[in-house]
Amino acid sequence: MEIWPAIDLMDGKVVRLVQGKPSNMIVYSNDPLKVAQEWEKHEVAGIHIVDLNAAFGLGDNRKIVKKICERIKLPIHFGGGLHTIKDVEEAFNIGVSRVIVGSAIFTNKLKVEDILSFGKDNVIVAVDHKNGKVTVDGWKTVLAIDVYDAIKSLWSKGVRLFLSTNTRSDGTLEGINVQYLKKMEEFLKQVYVAGGISSINDLLVLKHMKVKGAVLGRVLYDRIIDIREAVEAVKDDSC
Repeated sequence: MEIWPAIDLMDGKVVRLVQGKPSNMIVYSNDPLKVAQEWEKHEVAGIHIVDLNAAFGLGDNRKIVKKICERIKLPIHFGGGLHTIKDVEEAFNIGVSRVIVGSAIFTNKLKVEDILSFGKDNVIVAVDHKNGKVTVDGWKTVLAIDVYDAIKSLWSKGVRLFLSTNTRSDGTLEGINVQYLKKMEEFLKQVYVAGGISSINDLLVLKHMKVKGAVLGRVLYDRIIDIREAVEAVKDDSC
């Protein structure tokens, strides 16, 4: 299983938003590049970067993302405010490895066939959810679409990589919700999971469920899990 440390950017800082709310923001660093370089020292699969300014329509942090792409060798998954094909093209132009799109797919601003023209292995569709229902627009709007039904439909259209964030538990350290993961069990080998991960045991559960990867944020920044422990726990030869 892959480990992806998260770097959420707001006003040039590395932050975490508890349950996605700007009013619940924790600032961890004023130097995102330094944070990325620290994660690069370990055997992580890559770095998961979200531009929160762009996601909320409050400017962007593209220059910082570009600098990170230029200075580190790890793959970069990048999302936040990617609402048009031009946005996606610009993201690839600054050097990201994969783009993460979500709201734009579910609100029909982006068509699945258009986004997949960049390559099925280069696109992750974020199926963020609250109580099993898909959320969009910075997690403010809950749609009447079941997370499993959403993934099944997207799979039928050719999407092969997904990010599933439990928005109710994101940044709370309250643990993963196995119930919702079991609902999408047949697709978990293609799913990156985020939200609420709070322990090595959570990672072992995800590994046992054969998810593709785990995105770790606050649990790393608050030093509840050491990055080296996380990487070691999910290695194929670990127990």
